[in-house]
Amino acid sequence: MALAAHDPTDRADQLLGVTLRLTDLVRAEIDALKTGHLDASSRDWQEKEKLAHAYRLEMALIQQDRSLLEGVPKPLIQELMGAVQTFQQVLDHHAQAIGSMKDVTEGLVRTISEEVASARAAPAGYGAAGTATKPRDSSGSGIAANVKV
Repeated sequence: MALAAHDPTDRADQLLGVTLRLTDLVRAEIDALKTGHLDASSRDWQEKEKLAHAYRLEMALIQQDRSLLEGVPKPLIQELMGAVQTFQQVLDHHAQAIGSMKDVTEGLVRTISEEVASARAAPAGYGAAGTATKPRDSSGSGIAANVKV
């Protein structure tokens, strides 16, 4: 979905609106991550996906053809550049939040699987010669995870 701009100023203004809204949506997602309330059924998911697609497309078009923003008033260009910079910072913060959440989740899964493995470990026994035998290898886990990375 590309922007339907009438002229370069309209394009810059629309792109500014998309950037600001995306920034708000990503900030809300970061807050949801921090409080543990983020799920795949987020009510803003579809809007965020559509806006992100439009943003990527517009930025790629502008990178290919700088004339798409020719003649835009300097204050609007500066506001747009500031919004894009803020958006990129928020995206970096989002990536850190996601990475932290992933580390915590992986740590929990690892701890649980180690507990399951230790609970399943067979106690040492005695062999035919009266010597202690090693417990069976219980490196397998009772937990399976189906996760996209």
